Amino acid sequence: MVTGAMLAEAATVADGKLYVLGGVLTDFWQPPGGYLIETLLIVLIQAEEGDLHNPQFVEVSITTPDGKSGSSRLPVPEVATAGTRAGFFFHKIGFEAKVPGQYVIVVESVSLPIEVHAPQFG
Repeated sequence: MVTGAMLAEAATVADGKLYVLGGVLTDFWQPPGGYLIETLLIVLIQAEEGDLHNPQFVEVSITTPDGKSGSSRLPVPEVATAGTRAGFFFHKIGFEAKVPGQYVIVVESVSLPIEVHAPQFG
């Protein structure tokens, strides 16, 4: 079960702990001369009591300002679902931001609204 998610610039794991740098990103700028925005998606999960199987994937979708959407499945590492304790994993994601406006990334039931701004020059 997904209990939370956020976008970050970087993350690492040490001694079983998650360390996040530049976390809870909500604003992005279109790259000059391109449309691809890349970021790190951090997903917090917890097994529910009585689960007979651990999830192998989480569904991730993105909706653009004009209402179009696409989805994909991200693999969940087995270590993140061991037992009923809270777990986490992170995965680099990218999406095309052809127009400025609000995009919404949904990870299972967690929504991450983000604002994409036109490129800044100068």
